Amino acid sequence: MTEITTEARSSTSRGGPTGNRGAWTTTLLGLGGALAMTSCCILPLTLVSLGVTGVFIGKLGVLYQFHWYFLAFAAATLGYGFWKAYRPVSAEACADGSCARPMNRTLMRSLLWFGAAIVALATVFPYLTPYLMNS
Repeated sequence: MTEITTEARSSTSRGGPTGNRGAWTTTLLGLGGALAMTSCCILPLTLVSLGVTGVFIGKLGVLYQFHWYFLAFAAATLGYGFWKAYRPVSAEACADGSCARPMNRTLMRSLLWFGAAIVALATVFPYLTPYLMNS
């Protein structure tokens, strides 16, 4: 039956959004890495399918030489995002009744799995292309 002062309440509220912001930043970086993985192969195909044309679409193929760097970045950020999304919340963070990470973890996990699927597809796509073109 301790009373929480307004100063303590404001300090806990300041700690919450910071953890929340970091988790969402990590998720968005993971999705950005997944989109960077698609920049050489899948993204130009998708843009042309949507009717977007231009010289820059043909230039996106040049990014294939950076494919493995994009994969490393995407794997690192997705791995860190999964770690932040699936680690349990400590008892100390919720000791005063409000958790330090009040985020929608289901949405965050869904976005991370979507990004992981995009990375897997972008990694396998160059090897599947000859089989897709022959049929």
